Amino acid sequence: MLRSAFVSFPSGRVIGTALVLAAMGCGGRGGQPSWRKPQEVKAGPRGPVTIYFVPKTAAARGYNDPPLTPAPRSELGDAVVREVERVSAQIGKPAPVADGRLFAAARELAEVAPQDLPLVYSLIEFALQRNGIIEPSPHLVVIWGPIDDAGEIVKSLADRLPAILGSADFARVGVGAAEREGGQGVTILAFQSSFITTTPIPRQLEPGGKVRVEATVKPPFLEPHAYVTREDGEVERLGLARAGSGGLTAEFGCGKHRGRQQIEITADDKTGSTVLANFPIWCGEDPPRSLTVHLDADETAPIASREEAEERLVRLVNRDREKHGLPALAIDNRLQDVARRHCEEMRETGVVAHLSPRTGSAADRVKAGGVKSSVVLENVARAYGIGEAEEGLMNSPGHRANILSRDATHMAIGVVLGEDVAGRRELFVTQLFIRKTARIDAGAVGNLVRERVKKARGIDEDPRLSGVAQELAEGIAAGSSPNDASLKANKRLSGMSLPYAKVTTLVTTVADLAAFKPEESLGDGSIRAYGAGIAQGDHDVMGEGAIHIVLLLAHK
Repeated sequence: MLRSAFVSFPSGRVIGTALVLAAMGCGGRGGQPSWRKPQEVKAGPRGPVTIYFVPKTAAARGYNDPPLTPAPRSELGDAVVREVERVSAQIGKPAPVADGRLFAAARELAEVAPQDLPLVYSLIEFALQRNGIIEPSPHLVVIWGPIDDAGEIVKSLADRLPAILGSADFARVGVGAAEREGGQGVTILAFQSSFITTTPIPRQLEPGGKVRVEATVKPPFLEPHAYVTREDGEVERLGLARAGSGGLTAEFGCGKHRGRQQIEITADDKTGSTVLANFPIWCGEDPPRSLTVHLDADETAPIASREEAEERLVRLVNRDREKHGLPALAIDNRLQDVARRHCEEMRETGVVAHLSPRTGSAADRVKAGGVKSSVVLENVARAYGIGEAEEGLMNSPGHRANILSRDATHMAIGVVLGEDVAGRRELFVTQLFIRKTARIDAGAVGNLVRERVKKARGIDEDPRLSGVAQELAEGIAAGSSPNDASLKANKRLSGMSLPYAKVTTLVTTVADLAAFKPEESLGDGSIRAYGAGIAQGDHDVMGEGAIHIVLLLAHK
């Protein structure tokens, strides 16, 4: 699931809302993910793996396109659904509805599931989307063995179903099975949460086409947002119109764009922003009918340690930034401790989220870790492979925007290893991105400030005022409050014989010089001259290395 929002302040402060990823299997309420657990999977030799996914049936024309496909009748499917209904009633929860689209996706996945590896994210998403499902990945249970004895399969689920059904509010269930080579068979159960309904959405639009999506977000979710990742990698926020309780309308247009456009709808609950829908629309091109997945030896190899996993994820983040012409991010070791502690909490609680009842938000955790920054961005995920984690995050517009942020300069990635599944360790991942202002050349910055003041107001500099302004800036940078520093400056000014009626003080603190815009503050026609001071120091809001600019404005 996804969610992302950015708020810009005149001071240059930028905050990105934390985003949660449920791409690796969503077993928790609202998309808090948990993975499918194979009943019996024998760990085989690791090496390069290529999976060709070529479904034989026709794909859906659109998402949520009525009439929705009824669940097919079969001895196995009927037996599993009856057991799911029985256990749901036993634990006092509504039973998930048998959904024909999810049955079809489960059957297609059963035909390609690798015996010695968990199903990868891209295969699951492809199966869901070609069958018209917009919600993120479901909780999957993969069972290897004969598929012709429904009673034995139901019996094998007896110990597992109460925990699975009790872990989330599942809206749908699907069952699929396939015979495989060597007399093997695969049964896949899919349990999916859904907290959004929509009008039909086409999977494909003509060049320049448009679509109007009407949706309703279900409780406990509020404050929906929508985003699109264009084929060139740029992320845009889609305009939303709100209507009634949870209702929204979004307008999507291809415009000049062609190819895959990835749409995401997010909303907030007590754990933060959550992705409720994530799906592609194809502009001027046919959606692909097949998918080929290549997993190299590095990706299929067991993960030796969390340090190894963290190093590989750092390389992938900077690889993706380089692909988009962005500089690599440096590592902040203090952030890594923050990220790891959050991963440990997610593993302990089983909840992959940004808002914690223990530690608050990502910004709270970063501040408690002794790091000050004007930008704090966070991605969290649960996955079963390094490349899979990065692919899932990059496939989500909000998470992608964090990884490709132009405001971030430093990052840290924390990983905690969880359970072993099919010879691959569960990964809890936290990516943190912050901004640190580089050391400035005070002389060059001073010249830039003077140029902007001159351009904005056309007034002359008074060197006497600039001397006092510089002392004032250095005092603020050293930790004095602006008020205390101003009192000292006023004493200096009072001892000077200045030909002005009064002198006022303007203090601006920014993390980026682009945010310094004197034309917005120098509209008073009585200003006759100015003095400027520039210093660099930490600031609780603007972060480490903030730039303090002091203007003393002399009035007639």
